[in-house]
Amino acid sequence: MNRHDRSYRRLLGQPRLVRELFEGLLRPAWSDLLDWSRLRALPTDFISDTLRQRQGDRVWSIPRRDGNNLYILLMLEHQSTDDAMMALRLNTYCSLLLEQILQRDPHLRGPGRLPMVLPVVLYSGTIRWKSPTQLTELFNAAPKGLQRYLPSFRYLLIDEAAWVERGDMPTTNLATLLFRLEHNRGIEDVQALMQTVYNCTLGEEHQELRRAFAVWLRYVLLERALPEAELPDTENLLEIQDMLADNT
Repeated sequence: MNRHDRSYRRLLGQPRLVRELFEGLLRPAWSDLLDWSRLRALPTDFISDTLRQRQGDRVWSIPRRDGNNLYILLMLEHQSTDDAMMALRLNTYCSLLLEQILQRDPHLRGPGRLPMVLPVVLYSGTIRWKSPTQLTELFNAAPKGLQRYLPSFRYLLIDEAAWVERGDMPTTNLATLLFRLEHNRGIEDVQALMQTVYNCTLGEEHQELRRAFAVWLRYVLLERALPEAELPDTENLLEIQDMLADNT
């Protein structure tokens, strides 16, 4: 995994950002059924080598208030291009994850015992996503009577550009800030958004989150926006702000 990919993974592996994505932006009706304060990334040794080789994202465990667990498979890598076979890929990831969970917790075998998996695609491309979000749409037309046997699988698509264009997101939400940085209106806009990120992550408890944003800005966003500039090798947001001020 190169530094570019690691930068994304580090940023999108921050629990607060994930929580604000769901509670602050998506606000699903079922959110109140989950204990978001106990959102945890599953240990890497919980995930099989086969699954790690196929995808590099986090798997999150969120306790349900009724005592069960909802495991979330978050596809939060830099998915910047449309992928026609995403439903098939995610179906494979989810199946591998559940197989691994069963190996670790055999008592989950049997009807009504498997934890739910919610697959999420966070898409950062500028052209609208057009690929199917459910697996059944990838198959040839099934003869009458066979439709019921098609595999049923659907993923949650978050199209960043569509959210930014809509313009009704909370301004200090970290997921909002990430989306707006990805689809910024220029260097001055980036500077203002960076300052908001810094203001929202003050305090030692958010140090790793600030660093994750800084690394992502340095090795992903700014390398793309300022390919000719001399960028500092830093994990400090303020140093990146100073560099941007020198380049405007």
